[in-house]
Amino acid sequence: MTEFEKYSQYVSDAFKNCDDFCCRGGELDGGRFAVFFILGITSRDFIAERIIRPILKADLSNFRGDFNNLLETPSITMPKSAENATEMIAKGEALIIAENKKGDLFVALANAQFTLGRSIDEPDSDVTVRGPKTGFVENSERNTTLLRQYIRTPDLKIRRFTLGNVSSTTLLMCYVEGRADEKLVKETASRISKINANVITDSANVAMLLSEKRNGIFPDCGSSEKVDKVASKLMSGRIAIIVDGSPFVLTIPFLFIEGLQASDDYLHTPFYATFIRILRLTAFISAIFAPAILCAVINYDFEIMPPQLYGLIYDARKDIPLSFFWEITAILILFEVLREVGVRMPRTVGDAVGIVGSIILGNTAVEAGIVSSVGVITVAFSAVCAFITPAYMYVIVLFRIAVLVISEIFGIWGLIGSAVGLFIIIASKKSFGTHYLFPIIPFDKKGIMDSIFCYPKKVLGRQEHLKK
Repeated sequence: MTEFEKYSQYVSDAFKNCDDFCCRGGELDGGRFAVFFILGITSRDFIAERIIRPILKADLSNFRGDFNNLLETPSITMPKSAENATEMIAKGEALIIAENKKGDLFVALANAQFTLGRSIDEPDSDVTVRGPKTGFVENSERNTTLLRQYIRTPDLKIRRFTLGNVSSTTLLMCYVEGRADEKLVKETASRISKINANVITDSANVAMLLSEKRNGIFPDCGSSEKVDKVASKLMSGRIAIIVDGSPFVLTIPFLFIEGLQASDDYLHTPFYATFIRILRLTAFISAIFAPAILCAVINYDFEIMPPQLYGLIYDARKDIPLSFFWEITAILILFEVLREVGVRMPRTVGDAVGIVGSIILGNTAVEAGIVSSVGVITVAFSAVCAFITPAYMYVIVLFRIAVLVISEIFGIWGLIGSAVGLFIIIASKKSFGTHYLFPIIPFDKKGIMDSIFCYPKKVLGRQEHLKK
C-alpha cells in the first residue's frame, strides 16, 4: 500500500459511519489526488471551483507540493500530522492530498468553511432607545469583523485559542495594545491556556472556568451582545473574550458599577444620566431589602411606622392565617415559578402563561384570604426593581431570601448586619486582581466621573487605569 493509500485510508477510517463525510478524487495522467470535506460546514461550490477544477487542469507529473500556485484559494496550510488533518476537516476545512508520477505524497488544507447563521440585528437582552443597535452573532469571525468596524486601528489585537478536548471550540481574546494592562493580558492568556474541559458550548462556560472562585456569588466577567458596548470597554482597557457559537461576549475585569451603567447614559445630559444611575442603585438595594425591611418592622418594631400606614397594613392582614414572613416567602416562590415558566416556555406561550398566571393566581390568593395585597405589592415592587439591574438579577434572588430569613430571626439588627455583610462581600471581592468597588474603593478621582456620576464629556474614550 502506497503512502497515498495509507493517508486516505486513515482519514476515511476516522470519519467512518459519517454520512456527511465526502471524498472526491481521481486518477490523472501525471498522478492522482483526493479531496476530503464534510457537507454542511463547507462550501461545495468553493471546493468544486477553487480546488477540484484547478487540479483537474494541472499536470501532476512534476508536482512538488506547490499548492499556492496550483489552487485558487486564499488560505492554504500544511497539517502537522494525519490526526491534525482530521481535526481540521471537522472544523470545516478541506484536505487535499496529491501524488505525483514518482509516488511522492503532498498534503494541504484549504479553508472552505461555510457556516449558516442568523443575520445581524438588535439583541433582545440589551435594548437601547438611542444609539447603535448592532448585536453580536454566533460566528466568532463575524464578531471580530463587527468589532473592527468600531475600532479601526492595528492596535486591536486578537489572539486565538482552542478549548474543549472534544468540542475544539474557537476562543478569541481581544484587547487594544497600549490601553489594556500587559499584566492583565498575560494573566488572562495564562488562565485560558490552563482551561481543561471536554466541551465548551457557550461563553458562560468560559466565565465559570476563568473565575478565581468557581462558586463566587457576584459575576467576575461582564457579558454583552452589543458591539458598541464591548468596543467602548476595549478602548477603556478591558479584555474581550469571544467564544465561537455564542453571541454573548465576555469583558474582563468586571466592576460592580458596570451593572448600574447602560449605553444610553452617554447619550443624555450629565444630570439625567446621573439621576438614572442613582435610581438603578436605589432599585438594586430595594430589590434585596424591601421585603426584609417590611417583615422586620411589622414583626419587631412596628412603632417606628406611621400609625395610619400600620393601620392599613393591619386591616389588610387581619384575616390572613400565615405570618408575614411565610406570606412573603410563599409569594416569592410563586413569582419565581411564574418567571421560570415565562422563560422556559415558547415565547408566545410563555408570555401569556406568565401574565395570565400572575393575575389569576395573585387575585385569587388575595380574594381567598391566603395572602394580603400588602405582600403582593411588596414582592412585585422588589421584583420590578431587580429587572432594572439585569447583571445582578439572579444574585438579588439569593440575597433577598437570605436577608428575609435573617430579618425574621433577628429583626432590625439582623437587617443592619445583612447590609454590612453585603457591603463587606462586595468590597472584599476582586475581579482579575481589580477591586470590585473601583473607583469608589480605592478612590479614584477621575474614575468617579464615570461611576455613580456620569459626565460623558470627561469620560468618552478615556483609558481607565484600573487599580489592583
